[in-house]
Amino acid sequence: MLIRPFSVHALEEGTDTIGVYSISEVIIEKSRNSFFLEDKKVSLPDSLTRKAFAGSDIGELLGLFSAAYINTPGSRGASSSSFLRGTSSYQTAVSWNGFTLNSLTLGTMDLSLLPSGAFSNVSVVHGASGSLAGSGNMGGSVLLDNGANWNERLRAGVASEFGTYGSRNYSFSGNIGNPRLQYQLHLFSQQAENSFRFTDTFKHGDPAATITNNSLDNKGLMHNLFIRLPGNHKLEAGMWYQVKEKEIPAIMGSYLPANTVQNDSLLRMYAKWSVFRNNSSLTVNTAFFDEQMVYRDRNLRDDGHYMTDSRIRSSRWINDINYRNYLADFLSADAGVSFSALSAHAGAYGEKAGEYQVAAVSAAKLTLPGFVSNLSVRKEFHSSTQIPVLFAIGARKDLPFRGMALKASYSDQFRVPSFNDKYWQPGGNPDLLPEYGYSGEIGLTHYMVTGKGTEISAEVNAYKSRLNDMIMWVPAENNSWWYPENREKADIRGIEASGSANGNSGVINYSTGFSYNYARSVTQGPDGADDERRLIYVPGHAGSAYLNVWINRFFAGMNLRHNGSRYTTADNNPALKMPSFTVFKSYAGFNIRIGDMNGRLQLMVRNLFNSRYQVVRSYPMPGRTFHLGFSLEFRRN
Repeated sequence: MLIRPFSVHALEEGTDTIGVYSISEVIIEKSRNSFFLEDKKVSLPDSLTRKAFAGSDIGELLGLFSAAYINTPGSRGASSSSFLRGTSSYQTAVSWNGFTLNSLTLGTMDLSLLPSGAFSNVSVVHGASGSLAGSGNMGGSVLLDNGANWNERLRAGVASEFGTYGSRNYSFSGNIGNPRLQYQLHLFSQQAENSFRFTDTFKHGDPAATITNNSLDNKGLMHNLFIRLPGNHKLEAGMWYQVKEKEIPAIMGSYLPANTVQNDSLLRMYAKWSVFRNNSSLTVNTAFFDEQMVYRDRNLRDDGHYMTDSRIRSSRWINDINYRNYLADFLSADAGVSFSALSAHAGAYGEKAGEYQVAAVSAAKLTLPGFVSNLSVRKEFHSSTQIPVLFAIGARKDLPFRGMALKASYSDQFRVPSFNDKYWQPGGNPDLLPEYGYSGEIGLTHYMVTGKGTEISAEVNAYKSRLNDMIMWVPAENNSWWYPENREKADIRGIEASGSANGNSGVINYSTGFSYNYARSVTQGPDGADDERRLIYVPGHAGSAYLNVWINRFFAGMNLRHNGSRYTTADNNPALKMPSFTVFKSYAGFNIRIGDMNGRLQLMVRNLFNSRYQVVRSYPMPGRTFHLGFSLEFRRN
């Protein structure tokens, strides 16, 4: 959307004359995935939480402001994934500036590879539309974006954090530019020994033990460049390079030392060109991702011979073009085409595997006073499978009650099998069908501002999803290997509720909020009846809450995270069921400002009450840890 330059006439203070102030043109730009969201629930972190956890990864951050269940097998740096609305991690998609990040080979996204401080915006779209967002969005989408602040001339900041068990984080971020050009750089480094004490409940007598082979070394950088050109043209480009080495400890109950290590490396690059006219816009995107994972295991730490030396490399070339036309003040329409070339190679594949996919997407938005409706259609062509036409429709209607609105939506959903599902040998099945189904929801929102300036918002949504041909890995008859099948159907229904409030009481400013999800995720038999088996690692209850307060330059906050019990086996063996747990985090500190310099000193306590729990069965989580952080930033606008 392009808003042309115009003049504002105002009475100048202390005079009887009228002043004329020119306001330059403003371009309001949103991607296809962000433009059609009025009928969806969207979760965002508050600013103080983002600052407090700038040195963490996206997995930890999501667990602070949303009801997403974060599945992780251990301490900082361990791989983690997100479960949204009762679905699995394979059914949550993560994107960076509009490009999907989920692994080609595994199908999931390791959230520990995403430094939260590197992104301008982080949001969660619950129950994202399959016709807009594409494959793997049954539960929802995590959107990570980088944007330009055109008013910023110079910004440079450094941050460090030192914590228990050898945890060390360092980062540098900087911007330089003017209203026509902006360059951003973010550097980060994370290390940890992670040698914490735990109680090994899998051994007789529950002895105390120290976890070993658990260190982390994670480094990377991200560049972003934004250029405004004459004629309302805009160029954008980004590059992200990262290497991570994470030792993988032995599981609880083991009497043998672990010598397993996983190395991840990635190079991601993208470029965008956009042009804006009075009533239309055209955007062309392209990206190239190259990723590698090396998994090694050996008998002895100093042994040069590896029992396992698995190397997987994947690459993708992604292209997308989208045209948007504002047909009238109340109607807009999108039309787009995308093409992706995908390839991966692993020793277990035997030979390099390659695929391509083409998708055509169209969408429309109707905007009337107090009413917005979105409609989208997608047809995807895939080199190895057939995907039906996908459809989505949703609406938001303001109610007569002040600040209240009703939302409802329906969306077809699908997920293409991963490369490992199809090509891993032995066991891979190239004839697998895509998972498919639908999701629908209805919700009520309320927003109000009190007479004292306190902002209050609340939202409740009821949702239902039906998933067919779910891919499950099952053992062969002789148990010598596992193989995937389109075996399961699932019925998922639940309720999400969230609320927030922020304001001030005299000299005290505050923000508080909560997010809660109840999900009943059960498999279904051939006749469509529930067989009462719950999907593994999907909690029935999950939620978070936070409270932040600040007085002048002093601030403090607390966050709690609760996850209900989870089954860990497909047969729902009660003996292997994981109990529920609640974990608290707290922090406090103060800000310093000297001219254009801003400083911040913060003390954080994770697992405040030293809870003993496991997220993934057989992997202990650390107890109470302390983290001291300091940051310094120079900014000039």
